[in-house]
Amino acid sequence: MALSCVFAFLLVAVFAVSIGTAFRGSDKFKSKQFTFECPMEYGVFANPANCRRFYTCNGNIAYDTPCPSPLYFDDAKKLCVYKSKDLQCGPVPVTTPVPTTPDPNAALSCHPSCKLPDCFCSEDGTLIPGNLLPRETPQMIILTFSGALNVLNGEPFGYLLNETRLNPNGCPMRATFFVPHEYTSYYYVQKLYGQGHEMSVQSITNREPEEFWSQASTEDWVEEVIGQKEIMHKFANVSREDILGMRAPFLKPGGNKMLEVIYDYGLDYDSSLAVPYSEVPLWPYTLDYSIPHKCLPGNCPTRSFPGIWEFPLNTYTSDDETGGSCVFMDQCVFPDDPEQIYNFLVYNFLRHYTTNKAPFVLNFHVNWVTDDAKVSALDVFIDYVLENYPDVWFVTMQQAIQWMRSPMPSEMVKSFEAWKCPRTRTPGCNIPRTCRVKLHDGSRTELRYLQLCGKCPERYPWLHNIRGTKEAKRVKDLVQKSTV
Repeated sequence: MALSCVFAFLLVAVFAVSIGTAFRGSDKFKSKQFTFECPMEYGVFANPANCRRFYTCNGNIAYDTPCPSPLYFDDAKKLCVYKSKDLQCGPVPVTTPVPTTPDPNAALSCHPSCKLPDCFCSEDGTLIPGNLLPRETPQMIILTFSGALNVLNGEPFGYLLNETRLNPNGCPMRATFFVPHEYTSYYYVQKLYGQGHEMSVQSITNREPEEFWSQASTEDWVEEVIGQKEIMHKFANVSREDILGMRAPFLKPGGNKMLEVIYDYGLDYDSSLAVPYSEVPLWPYTLDYSIPHKCLPGNCPTRSFPGIWEFPLNTYTSDDETGGSCVFMDQCVFPDDPEQIYNFLVYNFLRHYTTNKAPFVLNFHVNWVTDDAKVSALDVFIDYVLENYPDVWFVTMQQAIQWMRSPMPSEMVKSFEAWKCPRTRTPGCNIPRTCRVKLHDGSRTELRYLQLCGKCPERYPWLHNIRGTKEAKRVKDLVQKSTV
């Protein structure tokens, strides 16, 4: 994974603790009693006196955060990076967002007519489906991994997600993967799918710049998202009926255009919206009504998309600021110490378990499993909760939706049909085939490698040629919109 992904600090909230003076530089600066004023209510901003530190603003409260050694904060990129001649050390001018025109077709606020199984909302997003009390509610933990599965990271999942780790009903724990196309081995996609894990969509290209995604057209989203769904079906033998969710690349949602594609092409859910920190975490909700939180990433959907679920990304943090704050675990800054990472996981788990039992969604990039300290911390954490909390269940996002549509108390969940052991799926191959195929992308032609279990395509599957044939066709010419 690129360094920028590992050390990116999203515009998210941090733990609401009282701090007196925001500046925590060296001794020669402490005497000045410098107080940082947030240029915007939320965001990350350069420390004007120390290029190795930056401020995270949450509700106009500034939290001083260090970059990991030997990195420096680049205020233009909003990242901790290695020192170079292009480093933007110190503040850059803050651009005031241009006020947007109110959407005349905007969704209304949550209304009592919203009823399960098709609709779920609450004014602040914290209420439990079915009006259950926290003590009656099973604690769901959802492990999600975003990024390309390949030989660099595919094998450790067999260790972390092994068949001996069982939920209270005796069925193996399962995870959800958000899969892009580029650099993905469909051998590993098929292998993990065959073991019962959920495969969801990211995009075909994961293209940069990141701002592309917030400006992408409806046709762009169709080609990227529905195209990737078709690629996983064709080259990893994943059933179309099992690919029901998506996550926007770089967590840059595409607003109403992205949701139109989800709605029109029969997906069930999205998980792209980062939310500010709150002491009581948010539950997933349907997009029948307006979102119950501040739109941190910008370009959130404003219109009604009945029945489509949103899994918001609750912010992780800690009581002592270890790790900073993030909505992807690997974007927090941890020392190379599995115990501190483990403590961070437990602290955030308990924030869910001891309040409203909102699903504890653990968001990782796939390369989390290539770091020994992080693998060890997650490994011990999984054992800890399975051994000490009998009402904890490791489920996929699809399984979580099935419970939320028909909520039942913890004491009855062992017989819940949707959480029983998954049906047998077609296993992948033992020895994958590596195809050498050409990518034709406009005037560009490149040789690419594609690992899978089936037959090699004639060309590298890509935008406008998802089947990898000589006669390329667009998604809209191959896939019909949902009629449901």
